Amino acid sequence: MEAGANVDQGELLVRFAESAVRNDSDLDFARSNLESAIGTSGVVEAAATVSAFEGLNRIADATGIQLDSGLADESVDFRRTLGLDGYAGARSTELNGVPRRAEDVLSIFR
Repeated sequence: MEAGANVDQGELLVRFAESAVRNDSDLDFARSNLESAIGTSGVVEAAATVSAFEGLNRIADATGIQLDSGLADESVDFRRTLGLDGYAGARSTELNGVPRRAEDVLSIFR
């Protein structure tokens, strides 16, 4: 996110979120800087937001949620640029934009 996307304390929020998701060695530093800027309750809200998004992403990956063909086709350029197709969750969608379909309930989880 470039320069925090013009959100108040956006750069600090992005640094904290990235450090939290990656469990970087600078997480304590990022948290401390963020707390100085937005207070303890702000850090709690930021941590809850990071946790919610990380949890949703893990659920989506685990259940194999697929991109629909329109979104897959429209996003091919920036997925390639950002390297998103290299992530494990990308296996749920065929690269040509046609989602794989489960043949039965159990195959959703394979």
